[in-house]
Amino acid sequence: MFLRNRHPLWIRLVLILAAISLFVLAYQWGNQYQRRSAASPVIGGLLIRPPASLPDFELREALGRTYSQEDLSQGWTLLAFGDLSRASGQLAVQRLIDVYNRVADERALRKQLRLVLVTTGDDPNLSRDFAGLLPALKLLGGDAEQIERLRADIGLGSAETPAIFVVAPGGYVLAFLPETEGAAQMADDLKAIHAGSELLLPETP
Repeated sequence: MFLRNRHPLWIRLVLILAAISLFVLAYQWGNQYQRRSAASPVIGGLLIRPPASLPDFELREALGRTYSQEDLSQGWTLLAFGDLSRASGQLAVQRLIDVYNRVADERALRKQLRLVLVTTGDDPNLSRDFAGLLPALKLLGGDAEQIERLRADIGLGSAETPAIFVVAPGGYVLAFLPETEGAAQMADDLKAIHAGSELLLPETP
């Protein structure tokens, strides 16, 4: 013998929907709380909080292809500035390559890692020679005023330095790796940033 349910069907449906909604809200709140309470990665460089966004720009690589901020928003990018005819520019390239070589054990990261030097020099032959060092290395040049504006927008200023910026997918500038850091420390920083990127990137709705 079965007892009849005393509540009409529509009331039971409302109660079920309310229970589901409550579960979803609790789940979302729990995720947000976990994200807020989790510790950000600790690095030797400087985390940029909140992350900056790459400004609009259009530069050309040594082989003639145009690159914009949208290209650098895909995957991970190590970004540096320098004149290849000077020691600081050549050192910046060497530092980029050294970090790239030291993350070989992080296959997922290295597969989507791009090395970019924005060069202020005007020697296309020199740029092509350096571009041949590594497929992941891109040498970008263009209008001097646009390059200076890009440097200013991400907070670098006009000083010549082999410092490196870490740019995450979406074009977010997450960290600044100063010239005082060695390759091993920068590689460890990059690995930590990649592993903790969910805590560093802006929350998506």
